[in-house]
Amino acid sequence: MKLKARQVAALLVPALAGVFALKPTVVLAQAQPQQLERVEITGSSIKRIEAETALPVQVISREEIQRTGASNVEQLLQTVSAVSSSGGLTASSVSGSTTGGISSVSLRGLTSIRTLVLLNGRRIAPYGIGFTGDSVSVDVNSIPLSAIERVEVLKDGASAVYGSDAVAGVINFILRRDFTGGEITANYGDTADGGASVQRMAATWGAGNLAQDRYNVMFVASLQKEAPLFGRDRSFSSTGINVGHGNDTTSGNTFPANFAAADGSFGTYNPSSPLCPGPYAIKSPFLSPNGCRFDPSPLVQLVPESERTSVFASFKYALNNDMEAYLEASYNRNKQNNIIQPVPLSDQFALPPNHPLFNVAPYNGVSTFLLKPSSPYYPTAQVVSITGGPTPDLLVRYRAAVNGNRDITDVSEAPRLAFGVKGSAAGWDVDGGFLHSESRVSELVNDGFPSLSAILPLLNSGTVNPFGASDPAVEAALRATNFHGEAFHIKSSIDSLQAKASKELLQMPAGALAAAFGVEARKEKYLFQPDPTIQTGDIAGYGGNFLVTDRSRDVKAIFAEVSVPVFKSLEAGAAVRHDRYQGVGNSTTPKFTLRWQPTRQLLLRGSLGEGFRAPSLQDLYLPNTTGVTPPGLSDPARCPTTGDGVKDCATQFTTLNGGNTTLKPETSRSATLGLVFEPTANLSVAVDAFKINLKDTIVNGITPAVVLTDLTKYGYLITRGPVDPAFPTLPGPITQINTTNINLGKTKLAGVDFDAKLRIPDTALGRVTVGYSGTYFTKYDTENIDGSFAPNINLVNGATGGIIPRLKTYLSVNLARGPWNFTVAQNWQSGYTDFPSSITGETANVGPYEIYDAQVQYSGIKNLRLTLGMKNIFDRDPPYTNAGGQVSFQAGYDPQYADPRGRFVYLNLSYSFQ
Repeated sequence: MKLKARQVAALLVPALAGVFALKPTVVLAQAQPQQLERVEITGSSIKRIEAETALPVQVISREEIQRTGASNVEQLLQTVSAVSSSGGLTASSVSGSTTGGISSVSLRGLTSIRTLVLLNGRRIAPYGIGFTGDSVSVDVNSIPLSAIERVEVLKDGASAVYGSDAVAGVINFILRRDFTGGEITANYGDTADGGASVQRMAATWGAGNLAQDRYNVMFVASLQKEAPLFGRDRSFSSTGINVGHGNDTTSGNTFPANFAAADGSFGTYNPSSPLCPGPYAIKSPFLSPNGCRFDPSPLVQLVPESERTSVFASFKYALNNDMEAYLEASYNRNKQNNIIQPVPLSDQFALPPNHPLFNVAPYNGVSTFLLKPSSPYYPTAQVVSITGGPTPDLLVRYRAAVNGNRDITDVSEAPRLAFGVKGSAAGWDVDGGFLHSESRVSELVNDGFPSLSAILPLLNSGTVNPFGASDPAVEAALRATNFHGEAFHIKSSIDSLQAKASKELLQMPAGALAAAFGVEARKEKYLFQPDPTIQTGDIAGYGGNFLVTDRSRDVKAIFAEVSVPVFKSLEAGAAVRHDRYQGVGNSTTPKFTLRWQPTRQLLLRGSLGEGFRAPSLQDLYLPNTTGVTPPGLSDPARCPTTGDGVKDCATQFTTLNGGNTTLKPETSRSATLGLVFEPTANLSVAVDAFKINLKDTIVNGITPAVVLTDLTKYGYLITRGPVDPAFPTLPGPITQINTTNINLGKTKLAGVDFDAKLRIPDTALGRVTVGYSGTYFTKYDTENIDGSFAPNINLVNGATGGIIPRLKTYLSVNLARGPWNFTVAQNWQSGYTDFPSSITGETANVGPYEIYDAQVQYSGIKNLRLTLGMKNIFDRDPPYTNAGGQVSFQAGYDPQYADPRGRFVYLNLSYSFQ
């Protein structure tokens, strides 16, 4: 990946109007005191005075974090306008999806796999699960709020500095350091309508002054518990039926069960209709006039029950006046419990091809529950009244109520160790160290997940009553089919050695020319180990089978950066990094920046760079499995001639799914252009345009239907057998369609970030600070299979939920008066076009989402700080969307887009001591 010289020149000339830093305190250089400390800012390896930073970095201080009232990092990052709900996952995503309880973050809507998350400037081991085949995303909720000093959000690609994954930007969590004394904090919060209460305790202790005592040691520990919130606890999410919008997300697998004739002679009926007794059956105004429906909404968790424990320790020792040794160690443990509705069992759900019952009648590839007339529970009278006499076998659409609600616990552990030396040597600022970061995730099944090979024969024995209570012995046998224990465990780790050095090499007429150089060697390991029964797809409720992935690779990199003062007011910068990924190849990524400050009040800045994302270990090595296409597909090369309904026409073809070792890296080009205007020390206004073009996107294969519609373009994905002698002029019949991971498609996005801050230091009420930041998208287009592009702004992400809002803003007003501190904040997102309703196909507009928060803080008692706050002070419900219940199990709202808790009141007490 190399930029051509003419391309670079053509883009660098207009880039003189570059990008600004969103945090006004780090933008324009004002009069500075003596002995300024040079520090390293996210996005650069060159140490510099903070006011000289050359990249668009938003800094969220510890005080600002506290004023948001966030209970965890997931909630904190929702106040960042560049973070989109599309492409990330909330902890509640685990309801109905195998995400392991991860909470991941997406900058620019480019998903969490293209957003690099750092801790103290170093990588964090991936969580190991999230999106399909995701071994890249980081669980941000593994980082305890109590240990964070600040968050730096780089809203620009940074592969030239950090390597893979930093396509959309970087979020760097800086933990507390050099702390002395002690601090104890207690927090309690609860919702006005009940559910989702939060309790948190944290303690911090530190001792030693590095300059005087030659050491500093610090410990931070925290414990947090969060109570669950269910759909039944909120009116907007308690049902999946919305008559006004023509939407019904209920299921036809009920208890008492629905049935239909296996020979197709009649459709759906239910013996209990029209009563349809709950909790596993209801009457729908839209569907199944003779049957019942099941509404899972009341049983689904909107907020999972969780418990988070973390310990962080740091130690620094001054080896001499110029060098120090450092050590950081941490351990985080999160336990999250999730409960949803019982599993459905019927012919509507496929068995994996490697399942032992796949080719056995009456299953034949699906989870068939067949009720014969010989069963004492066969509804003979009702069937005869329908048919006039015949009693065909019945296909039963059953909800496994006797087996209980699905109940899982995800336990994640994240040990981390970093140590090294840093300081000054021979005029160079140097830092060399070792990092070990690990993530371990275990999913434990507590209840409600029966073994298909055990329960299906029992259901088909005729001894189970699908319409009511069975014999106690039979119900005990049904319960005995439940799987209990560890469904899977994941271990992901990073071992890294890195060294870097920076220095002002020489003084030029306009200032000092500075450079930085570094090297990194990293070992990445990934293990996904499912239980043998999960590998065969035998456990109902997991939606298929998972196979073992056990892979590792070496990554080596060299990088360099230079900052050149062209004139007193103009600074040019360049960075380049070369990465070598074992099994993937090499990647060289450059970046160029310009910073021009013609006056003390105006700063113009621009950047141009490339980025990449190396295929993950799951992308490459997810075991290949065979499957089958949906029914009704035809081979256009043979069907018109052969008319063969078994091999060629209206049939199912074998597919090959999984990883692909021939994948190449995704690549991107990004540019920023902006200005910041600070006419006075108390007013700053910044506007920054951004643009990212991504290509060679890694996707989970091309759907067989698309492959078959364009054999000229996608025929290489089809494997055929020998030519049939009966049709010698035709190609052989299809034996397999390759749907493994593939590089396909482009994404083009552009928009504007803006930030304004006004300070009024002296008013009759006190000091007033107003902050307003936002992100406005002008374009977000993704390439279709046919090469055309489709817009995505203000549209629901049909895969994971969430949207890319046209506009997202965060407004805060703070008043400081003596020991009192008052804050009011507004979170605002633009409305969007809704999903079509499931019944009428209506596509309505979802209104804007506007939430107000307030907080008051008092510190007039020595060493004590009291905080009382309220989130969503007007108790606004999330806006209704048809996507709720269609894209996610949570009905009535989008859990990626909105907070279901409603008004949340919290109290925080913090006591400090020396």
